[in-house]
Amino acid sequence: MQKRLDSIDALICEGYTLKRDSWIDIQFNKSSGERVNTINPWKSPGGFSWIAFFFPQVVCCQIREWSYFYWLATITSASVLLSSLFNNDSVTTGGFLLNLYYACLFPYMRYLAVEEERKEFSVLTAFFLSIVLTVVAVVPCGILAAVLGVE
Repeated sequence: MQKRLDSIDALICEGYTLKRDSWIDIQFNKSSGERVNTINPWKSPGGFSWIAFFFPQVVCCQIREWSYFYWLATITSASVLLSSLFNNDSVTTGGFLLNLYYACLFPYMRYLAVEEERKEFSVLTAFFLSIVLTVVAVVPCGILAAVLGVE
């Protein structure tokens, strides 16, 4: 991870800018103002974080990136709604895409967390807190599923 952060830092020293545009969008711009594609892991300077792909809730919790849990609640609730509308339980790609998105953006989020001097949780604390926050995030989905009768 440090190698990725150093790569991002070297580009920022060259005139690139990195900022959080909204609660999920990260903007990484060249000195000319052209936006760098941060979602393509093969071309992105930050690369792809496999740890963030498999454990996004833990790493996001560790750096206090709460947007993951907002999106998790939104996507699981939307999945239940789509399942009830189409009477089909095959709408499960949302979680995979969310993990993929955060795996691509995590090096930038980590860089911003370091720059903003956010106090990080220990891995163990983040692990247990992420379990609690994940349960809280899927509660609306469970209530919606019970109301709509989706199994």
